[in-house]
Amino acid sequence: PTRRSSDLPIILDVDMGVDDALAIMLALQSPEVELLGISTVFGNVPLNQATRNALQVLELMGRDEIPVYVGAGEPLVRKLVHAAAVHGESGLGDAVLPDPEMLPAGNALDFLIEGIQARPGEVIVVATGPLTNLALVEKKQPGILDQARRVLVMGGALAEAGNITPVSEFNSFADPHAFHQLIKAETNMSLIPLDVTHQLGLAAETIAARLAGRDDAIARFIRESTRTVIAFEQEHYNYAGVHLHDPAAVALGIDSSLFEMETLVLDVETMGELTTGQVVVDRRPFSDEEERQGYPVDCAMKVDVDRLMHMFEHRVLGGE
Repeated sequence: PTRRSSDLPIILDVDMGVDDALAIMLALQSPEVELLGISTVFGNVPLNQATRNALQVLELMGRDEIPVYVGAGEPLVRKLVHAAAVHGESGLGDAVLPDPEMLPAGNALDFLIEGIQARPGEVIVVATGPLTNLALVEKKQPGILDQARRVLVMGGALAEAGNITPVSEFNSFADPHAFHQLIKAETNMSLIPLDVTHQLGLAAETIAARLAGRDDAIARFIRESTRTVIAFEQEHYNYAGVHLHDPAAVALGIDSSLFEMETLVLDVETMGELTTGQVVVDRRPFSDEEERQGYPVDCAMKVDVDRLMHMFEHRVLGGE
C-alpha cells in the first residue's frame, strides 16, 4: 500500500500483558497509525511468553503481515520480576488463543535502530513495558532515540501511589536502571505516568454492554482477557474494571491534544530498599532551574478522559 502523508509510523515495545494487547488493538484499529512492527521485552510475563502473545494478538486481528521482534529477557542490573497475579499466567488473562503460525522476525535492537534510521524524525516509539530494550538501543547507538519523532513511555508514578510498591509503578520498578539511563541521556521522551492512566478506567459493565450480542473471536478475546485484571482490580482496589495504562501511550501518539504535558525535573531511584523504581520529581521552587536535581522530562499531567475513552471504546470495542 502507498504511504499516506498522514500516516503515523509507530513501533510498539511491549511486555504483553492484557493492556498491552489492548494497546496493540487500538493501534491496529486506528486509521492514522502505520504499525511498523512490535518489539517484545520481559515484564508482565517472561520474554518468550510476551513474544508468543504478540504473535497471537496480531493473528487474532488478522494482521500477520506486521513483524514481531524479540528483545531483552531480563533487566540490566536487578533481578527479574513478573506480574502474573494481574495478567494471569499467560499474560492474556483467561483468553486462550491458537498457537501462532507466525515466527518472530528477528532481533528487537536491530529492528528499533533500523526502523528509526530509515525514517529519521518520523517514527514514534511507544514503550509500554520495562525500558530495557530502549536503554540497550541507546547504548548500542548513542543518540538514536533522538532521531525518533517521539518516544512515549508508559511508566512511573509522580504524585500518585505506586502499583507494585508504595511509590513505584511496575515498569520503572522492573528495570529502574534502564529508565535512569534514558532519562540521563535526555532522549526526547514523554512520560505517561499512573497519575493520568489511573483516571482511565474501563468499567466491566461498559465492556459487557459494548460487546453485547457479539460472539466473534475478538469480542471473546476482550471478554476473557480482561476478566483476570477486573478480578484483580476488584479485589485490591475495589474497582470493577480495567485501567487503560498502555492504550493511553498509543492514544498520545495518535492525538497529542488528549493530554496536557508539563516539563518536570526528575530521576528514578535505582537503589532504595523501599523506593527502587520511584520517579523522584524535584519540585523545589529554585529560581535557577539548574539547581534542581534530575533531568527535564515531558510528563502527561492531565488527560481528557471523555475523549480518550470514547476513542478507545469506539475503535477497540466497537458499537456506538
